Amino acid sequence: MTKNRAALELIFAGVLWGFGFVATVWALEAFTPVETLFFRFVIASVMGEILYLLIKGPNFTSLREEIFRALPAGLLLGGMLLLQTIGLKYTTATKSGFLTSLYVILVPLFNAWFFKSSGNWKNYALTVLALLGTFILVDANLSGINSGDLWTLGCSVFAAFHIIYIGKISNKVGNAFRFNNFQSAWCLLALTPLLLTQERSNWVVTDYKPILGILCLGLGSSIIAFYLQIRTQKVLSDSTASMLFLLESPFAALFGFLILSERLSWFQISGAVIIMIASVLQIMTDTANKSISSKT
Repeated sequence: MTKNRAALELIFAGVLWGFGFVATVWALEAFTPVETLFFRFVIASVMGEILYLLIKGPNFTSLREEIFRALPAGLLLGGMLLLQTIGLKYTTATKSGFLTSLYVILVPLFNAWFFKSSGNWKNYALTVLALLGTFILVDANLSGINSGDLWTLGCSVFAAFHIIYIGKISNKVGNAFRFNNFQSAWCLLALTPLLLTQERSNWVVTDYKPILGILCLGLGSSIIAFYLQIRTQKVLSDSTASMLFLLESPFAALFGFLILSERLSWFQISGAVIIMIASVLQIMTDTANKSISSKT
């Protein structure tokens, strides 16, 4: 696969993830966050594996190794999406998209702190800039940050570790589609105890939107988009992939505007722009740091 094709595929994944924020809002009209994710990953893991077996046939080569390689990815993904979905009960899809994108700021910091990669003062300066943009975005009316925004900030931490892990093991993955099935299955297993212990909603669906939302999340955001992420990270550099991941936020804002009639004030828009600028500069700084390290 060429780099141009990989870039186009990752852009398409960004469109699916961006629409996923709207789909989650629809699903939450009838289901709890845990139920929404449970149904999502039933579709993603079961239908994904059925599709794989129909196309590829039974394949037990390195099966045990692939299943357990997907375990950390599944737990990180489950934690990320649980926090994001809970957050979407209390905040808008538009704000959730931009707050989730803070993982771009966190990835080089976590790599430096936990994996001893290169970093410098610019990374910290850009983190401060991103936090300034975050404050403007979530606290534009000085009314205080709401709980949904806090849940989503926690989601960005899990997202950063998920991207780091996928980047480190992507070249060892035998089949990206099946790896995604396995990480979805681990998400499902991790969420099952929460589903069994929570108070169940009535599951009375009087509108098509919650069901459509679940289907879009399971088929689009999980089966297709995460498969494309794993597949393209084998070809694209971390910096290029991170830059394209950022498109998830403006797509979320666009769909939130067109479908959910969400609106940001000009002041909030300036905060979102600051977050995006800081994220792009962070990617460029991280790329420069790696280039310098490779020469020394």
